[in-house]
Amino acid sequence: MNSSVIAKLAGVSRSTVSRVINNYPDISKETREKVLKIIEENNYYPNLPAQKLAGKKTGVIGLLIYTGEIKKGGNYKKVSDSLYYSELVTKIIDASENIGYSVLVSYINKKSSNWKKIFANGIIDGAIIISGGKKYKEINNLTKLENKIVLLDYEDYISNENTSTVNPNNFEGGYKATEYLIKNNHKKILHIMGDIKRKMSINRARGYKTCLKDNRIQDSMIIAGEFSEQSGYKIVTDYLKNNKNFDFTAIFAGNDYIALGAIKALQENNIKVPEDVSVIGFDNMLLGEYTSPTITSVNHLDKQIAEKSLNKLINLIDGEPGTKEITCIEIVERNSVFKNS
Repeated sequence: MNSSVIAKLAGVSRSTVSRVINNYPDISKETREKVLKIIEENNYYPNLPAQKLAGKKTGVIGLLIYTGEIKKGGNYKKVSDSLYYSELVTKIIDASENIGYSVLVSYINKKSSNWKKIFANGIIDGAIIISGGKKYKEINNLTKLENKIVLLDYEDYISNENTSTVNPNNFEGGYKATEYLIKNNHKKILHIMGDIKRKMSINRARGYKTCLKDNRIQDSMIIAGEFSEQSGYKIVTDYLKNNKNFDFTAIFAGNDYIALGAIKALQENNIKVPEDVSVIGFDNMLLGEYTSPTITSVNHLDKQIAEKSLNKLINLIDGEPGTKEITCIEIVERNSVFKNS
């Protein structure tokens, strides 16, 4: 149904319908109520691109997720493959709905190139892009086209009149995770990192090494793997096969999936967590509240990250310049680290 049908049913002109939709003041209360009633009864929605051309907001934002390829096979990971993405997407949708914005959610990758058209057609007012700490040409290209964009957990820091960035300090996260273990009397700490090619992994490992050095602890060991439960499990299992004992009192895991796999491997070898070996994870995913033991973790994106990202996008849409921001790092204490009094 289009506006001409609404106008005919209401007995007014199309321009009157448009003026009601756009809340012009020169419409009588009686006419306004009549038109709005017919719009509601017929589930009419105004043409979003037309509203955009008229300088109006659509009330719709994009939420784009770049999950990356699966071992360069041309296939891409899904949001459902990772609780990290699933939880973050849910938080942003809920925060958007709370302030009256609808959210158009999809992937952005080499196979999905429709987002340039969606921006150009005015379907969305702007977009939040989640890249999981990675940097991609496809994302950088979108930031050069005068689109209103907030980059969340991106590898690079970009801010201009159309782009804001909200990133975690992965170095500080690695430092604080290690420091937390040291404060609980751990000096032999193994760091199981994620993908060694990822800048976030490197910075977390740098934080680990720097913290040990600052505390005059010379013993250190880093084993690189992947950001998966299987990787954490395999690394600990292989270590125990090749060594008589587990030579560490604590593990700093590159994310909560790695922590979960490491805990499983330790428990299968009759090593108690946290009594024998303490484990701290990273990302503070919801799964950590339901494991045994529950997983102490680094929250690197703030408790109000969804609201913060959304507010930055609205500021851009309203014409304010973009900004760069680093999130606060917090240790979320649960039961996987033995706390010495």
